[in-house]
Amino acid sequence: MTDVISRLQIKFNSTNNGHTPTAHPAAQISKVEIVDGSDVLLSLSGRQIEALMFYEYMKGRHYEIEYRNDCENRSIYDILFGRFLWDPELALDPKKFKNPQLKITHNLASGGSAPDAATLEVFADLFDEKVPSPIGFLLNKEFYAYTAAASAANEYIDMPNDHPIRRILIEGLKADSWWDNIFSEIELDEENKKRLPWSIDGYDLMQLAITKYGMYQEGFVGTMPAVAALNVYVTPAEVVNCAVAGIGSNTNPYINAEKVGGYIELNTSAVVAFRGLLAGPIPHGILPLDCGRLEDMTDWYDVTKKGKVKLRLKAGASASVKVTLQQLRKYA
Repeated sequence: MTDVISRLQIKFNSTNNGHTPTAHPAAQISKVEIVDGSDVLLSLSGRQIEALMFYEYMKGRHYEIEYRNDCENRSIYDILFGRFLWDPELALDPKKFKNPQLKITHNLASGGSAPDAATLEVFADLFDEKVPSPIGFLLNKEFYAYTAAASAANEYIDMPNDHPIRRILIEGLKADSWWDNIFSEIELDEENKKRLPWSIDGYDLMQLAITKYGMYQEGFVGTMPAVAALNVYVTPAEVVNCAVAGIGSNTNPYINAEKVGGYIELNTSAVVAFRGLLAGPIPHGILPLDCGRLEDMTDWYDVTKKGKVKLRLKAGASASVKVTLQQLRKYA
């Protein structure tokens, strides 16, 4: 394509081959990239895209998660290249690059209920008759990954100073671990703590994000294949408030015990299909450090004018940790 792109939408539909959930459907998309040779213009996982969609749109999943056998689970992953759809100042202009390519790494068996078939489609929202002259685009990519120690160890991450930063996403998701136990402290400092744009503990960051963005809400549907506990994988990482009702039956599955880390545990007195609605914070264990007024690019964190900028993450529990950056990349 040569037209300016405002948004890409990746549609991944998979057909379940069982009633027992194996993982969240977003796990089916391990990486979405746009590359121009060695230049990376986008690099996100399905989980990171869904979390970023929530922080951009301030609402949860478009479709309910489907875990029933022979039923199709539908997922759409939105990637905005501007502050909003049809942003005339920020969009991806393929003509600014030599040979940009979209690469999607996927595995249908990685999420849902053991799917055995899937379809993949990609849609692009292009500027057509009204052709803008964008100054740049939002560069979203995973920047750093490591395994946190179980002790109170600090991980020091040197931040790039090539492009202004709009948002930093801190990701940590582990079954049965509270988010603020994974991250006890988060700190962003300039020039050896001459200035601290961010200095906060994990619990307070969680509270600030909930106050600003509210709860992630989504629906889900499935079947209890037996009279036993069933793990259902959901997007909020913890503090999930959930209502579940039986379909065509007065037998309602119930939450057996409070669980955290991206799943709930249901139990029942009879085999029954069910539908549920839930709300909770921290989609996929990802919280944002917003760097200024998100609609005003002149207010973003301009690290190009700074010296050494370092992110410090203090561990509270061993877990896989990722840091994703949303930056303003200008064309000139």
